[in-house]
Amino acid sequence: MSSRENPSSPSWTYRMEVSPTGAPATVVPPHLTDPVALLQLMVNLQSQNLELQRQVFEMQKQQLELTRENAQFNRDQRARQVAELERWQQAHETVLDNSKQALGQLEEVHAALMKELAEYVEDHHENLVDGDFALSDFVDKFGPKLAHLNTMLAVLRPLAAAAAVKKSEG
Repeated sequence: MSSRENPSSPSWTYRMEVSPTGAPATVVPPHLTDPVALLQLMVNLQSQNLELQRQVFEMQKQQLELTRENAQFNRDQRARQVAELERWQQAHETVLDNSKQALGQLEEVHAALMKELAEYVEDHHENLVDGDFALSDFVDKFGPKLAHLNTMLAVLRPLAAAAAVKKSEG
């Protein structure tokens, strides 16, 4: 029961003052009531703010320069990769022709595996959701095959594309 409901109980009031430990109490100096002193303080704060903004601007300029250097490095690296790929393609033209055919056949294998995966999920959905063993078995059954096949397709696609470009140019 609160003291309002029971008038015979004494009303208690708790009061507590909290201040950070070790921090000096902030006292407003008497000169801050002076308009000139306040104006000087504002000017000082604005010049500090301006200096901080200048420093931020300098850091942003440095960051922009680093970004430009990084972009140039990436362009150079990509140009080296393209040149290396072109040299490899010229040295292995027969591989390019075979790659286009292999890509088509592996894409059929990939589609069949994806169909099998989808059917497996449809047939075993409840077990996959509820059981760690079923999910692990599913990942073991399809994961490595699909990962390796995707890697092979990723290698063959640019080679087959290069073969197609070579035939269109020739």
